[in-house]
Amino acid sequence: MEIIGAISSVVTTSMIYVLNGFLFILYWLADILPIITSLCFAAVLVFFVDNEVQNRANFRPNRESSYGDVVPVDSTRVYSQRAVDLRKPHTAQVLTLIVLGIWIVAQIGMAEPVPWIGAIMWIAGTIVIFAMPGDMKINMLWFVKTGIAIYAILVIGSRLYLSYTAQLTAEQWAAVIGSTTATATTVISNTRGNVTTMILWALWFVAPLGYFSLLLQKLFVNPMALINPLAGANDVLKQLRQRN
Repeated sequence: MEIIGAISSVVTTSMIYVLNGFLFILYWLADILPIITSLCFAAVLVFFVDNEVQNRANFRPNRESSYGDVVPVDSTRVYSQRAVDLRKPHTAQVLTLIVLGIWIVAQIGMAEPVPWIGAIMWIAGTIVIFAMPGDMKINMLWFVKTGIAIYAILVIGSRLYLSYTAQLTAEQWAAVIGSTTATATTVISNTRGNVTTMILWALWFVAPLGYFSLLLQKLFVNPMALINPLAGANDVLKQLRQRN
């Protein structure tokens, strides 16, 4: 019986450790879920939208073909029996990775809802880009990246300001505003809370609402085409040229 009891105790203890480890991983994933969401949608932009946009930028007219035909740039061409390396740039992908890196740095250690606001900005931007016609994706892609980068810079700036002001003493504030220590103490008590409130309002409401409102404005700036809603300018011109 003692052996059975010992085995039962070991099994019970092992199950508790496994369950605790599972809960730890679950809580950890839930804590970094905004980062994972941002990474996933940034990867969608890199591998699908950025790749398409960069390929369009790398297209060159084919001199041997008729007017209007385009071919992608080959990785290597030979002129006078000499290989010339024409490596395709990846500017669009690099910009997305830079914006993603800035956002990850900005939101590390930030309390909710800032990480989730940034994740929703990635989600909404990606959805709107896919909903846009092909010729409008370039401008929308640039707007989404700059919007997220600006929001990340605002988050970093607010954190630097709050950390700097939190370390200032009343004497240092007095030297900054050119007043007495008693007056500086009053300024600290009245100003720090007001400025913190304005920063939180800007990060939680003003900046995200401005981003989402401009996103919707760009999405609905032109009326929807009744024949082919997702057709771009190239598609429309192709249909006009090929009509019978």
